[in-house]
Amino acid sequence: MQPVTLMVSSAFRGLLRLLPGLLVCAGGTALALWVNSVTGFSVSATALFSGVLFGNLRSGAVSTQVGLNFASKPLLRLAIVLLGFRLSLTEIRAEVGLWDVLALLVLVSATVWGIGKLCTKCGLSADFGRLLGVGYAVCGVSAIAAVKPLTTAEEEEVAYAVGLVTFFGTLSMLSYPVLGALSDMAPELFGWWVGAATHDVAQVVATAAIRGDEALETAVVVKLGRVALLGPILVTLTFVTLGRKSVGRPGVAKVFPSFVVGFLLAVGIRSFDVMSADLLALIDNVRKVLLAVAMVGVGALVNVRSLTAMGGKPLKVGFVSWFLLAIAALLAARLVTLL
Repeated sequence: MQPVTLMVSSAFRGLLRLLPGLLVCAGGTALALWVNSVTGFSVSATALFSGVLFGNLRSGAVSTQVGLNFASKPLLRLAIVLLGFRLSLTEIRAEVGLWDVLALLVLVSATVWGIGKLCTKCGLSADFGRLLGVGYAVCGVSAIAAVKPLTTAEEEEVAYAVGLVTFFGTLSMLSYPVLGALSDMAPELFGWWVGAATHDVAQVVATAAIRGDEALETAVVVKLGRVALLGPILVTLTFVTLGRKSVGRPGVAKVFPSFVVGFLLAVGIRSFDVMSADLLALIDNVRKVLLAVAMVGVGALVNVRSLTAMGGKPLKVGFVSWFLLAIAALLAARLVTLL
């Protein structure tokens, strides 16, 4: 019985060490959910910013560090695994045509590669370029969170990438409907453009809905096509990371981190359509909460002085990337809707 007692005692002590930081994350998550219910602002972005405030205004709360690290790493990876249950390859394949697939492959690949190159030329780190690239190309904050464990990016870089995605995604919501109305875009064309160029799923829905159901349906399908590419991107970055860090022939377990394997398994399970709609909704709600908790943890570990030391370069890169993506997505939308 003594080993069991020791195990229970050790687990209890570990829980006590986690508790202060997790309580901070719970408070930030509750605040983010409330702000979202009142204003519609992104839960993840609000959670991140509340964490930044706590991390930089608190007076040396060392007791929270263990829990904050737990939230920003293991819980973040669990949220990524649950993200896989949102993706049904069967549904996406039924809705997205061949030309749509080819256009999205080119657009997403070019966005990730182009933003990475632009960041490097501007003196920013390659890891920051990867975070910002997938955030713009795939699905905003969720994509940044998914790719973060495969990089050595600092917490400040994660915060800056999330901030840029949130800001320019909001700018898209405000500007795209105006531009669509002034140019009298057809609903299908407008929906494809919004689905291909807007960062976050919620932003896509809010923007496309202004032009009616046809635009909304097209935008959601195109956006799901982009989100489906997160899996191949994670696999590709896993091999890139492996090539940078490993020498010789690694074991199978080292090739794919457990959260990547879990993500792919979740996509596979979802694609077989064996889960009820209620269960999928529950899983997605849990994912949203876990992602918010993780974002509080990430934000609380950010040093604002280090963040400001990055200067205005990320903002310039963010604007140029947003502008070029809008043009490229519009060209792709016109091409696909004509074919």
